[in-house]
Amino acid sequence: MKIYHGLFSDCGPRRKNEDYIAVREMPEQGRSVFVLCDGMGGHNLGDVASKFVAEHICDYWTKNPERRDSGKKITDACDETMIAYNNKSRVEMGTTMAMAAIEGNKALLAHCGDSRICVIRNHEIIYQSTEHVALTPEGWPIITRAFFTGRDSYTPDIKEIEVEIGDMIFICSDGVYGNGKWSALKDALLEEHCVYQLSGAEEVAKEKAHDNYSAILIRICEDAPEDTTVPGLFKLRRRANGSGDKFEYFEFFRTRKEAYSRLVELSDYGTEKNLFQYGITR
Repeated sequence: MKIYHGLFSDCGPRRKNEDYIAVREMPEQGRSVFVLCDGMGGHNLGDVASKFVAEHICDYWTKNPERRDSGKKITDACDETMIAYNNKSRVEMGTTMAMAAIEGNKALLAHCGDSRICVIRNHEIIYQSTEHVALTPEGWPIITRAFFTGRDSYTPDIKEIEVEIGDMIFICSDGVYGNGKWSALKDALLEEHCVYQLSGAEEVAKEKAHDNYSAILIRICEDAPEDTTVPGLFKLRRRANGSGDKFEYFEFFRTRKEAYSRLVELSDYGTEKNLFQYGITR
């Protein structure tokens, strides 16, 4: 199986974006790890906190390439991150964390705080994380578990699932689903005839945006065709923006829907979207 992903992150109506997304793909080990953190409002340096935790957890994967994915690996990564996090600053910082680590057909999902993870299969949500939120006596919501400096409240909930071709894993900050947007967001994610579900999710997040909003959509797809000379394949091509170079063909798909989903993913939600011009031919 092949793992594709797209992402977005926007400051919304806020002055700065305190959400942060980090990704590491390790094809030689057959692993990928995706981490989204949402720096806590009301605390200092939310943008510093979210970047530090996301990057440190991802770095644990690249620094330990021989170690297979497991729940223990996640807790060890979080423990090491927390030690470094506490050593980094004496001011109080806080961030949520939600992540997916995929190795083969196994996905480990972990979160602390109110960032959300959903697994979608056959247009149904088969798993949804539960936010770590409680109400004060006055009725205000507070996050009960997160990476707070100086506190021991960061242990994540961990869920292991076997992924199948066609599955999608959606990870988002509360700015995407909050403020009454969950129903519309769920409809966008489950839309059967949508070319690329992350486009609909972003539109929902923009509507009535009240916070930073960020999301990752991870798609579990078929392996690429081994024989790329087979007639009828859809071929993705690219060339560097502003160059007169010829297009290079770099990905191949059996169906139009697969090819166009990937085209939107790369051109609108890929990390190299500003570097390349993309196209499709057959």
